[in-house]
Amino acid sequence: MNVVVTVESACKSYGPSQVINGCSFQIHEGEIYGLLGINGAGKTTLMKMLLGLQRIDGGSISVLGREVGGSREYLADVGSVIETPVFYEHLHAEELLSMHLALMQKKASIPDALQLVGLDNVGNKPISQYSLGMKQRLGLARAIIHRPRLLVLDEPLNGLDPIAITDMRELMRKLAAAGMSILLSSHIIGEIRHTADRIGILAGGAIRQEFVVKDKVSECGENFEEYVVGFMRRDTYELV
Repeated sequence: MNVVVTVESACKSYGPSQVINGCSFQIHEGEIYGLLGINGAGKTTLMKMLLGLQRIDGGSISVLGREVGGSREYLADVGSVIETPVFYEHLHAEELLSMHLALMQKKASIPDALQLVGLDNVGNKPISQYSLGMKQRLGLARAIIHRPRLLVLDEPLNGLDPIAITDMRELMRKLAAAGMSILLSSHIIGEIRHTADRIGILAGGAIRQEFVVKDKVSECGENFEEYVVGFMRRDTYELV
């Protein structure tokens, strides 16, 4: 299976605070990799490092065969939604996506992208009138419209109602089945369990445990979430 992302002993500090400390993991083609950790574990920082938005202090990260920190050409094949999506809210969705495609120098069907995320009926409505969930969907549409090989999603299901969460999970699985690799973060175990193929638990700035979801669920059964919470609580305590 082709490796799309390799994080090797990555480190990141903010002053005296070591946020990412010797973190290593890989993401494979067509895989949904879940980054699970408590609030403040460093999930967003790690994603920003991968996207070249934060400088790497040590170790290395490669994306699609390119070393992060050098050429940014690889970003043409990456889509992302980091933290809360930000838009020019006086625009409507079709205008926004048209601007994005022009910036990326890509061509794609805007109606198809809006339909994929369930916004096909509001393309001409000002974004300022969108709910939080609708903005999350629009952020995802912007991230996938150019059909990236890697999709990076930071807490992608925040603000969505149960039906929208189910729709987004099905969309992510569909994209992964078509060969897109997805890195998603969450601090909610149930959310990531039902979406990811593999999970890496981030604590103390590094991946402390990694497992195939279906294997761990088979092993733990109804005690899966209890096992993960117990591991996260113990690991976080031992690192203090």
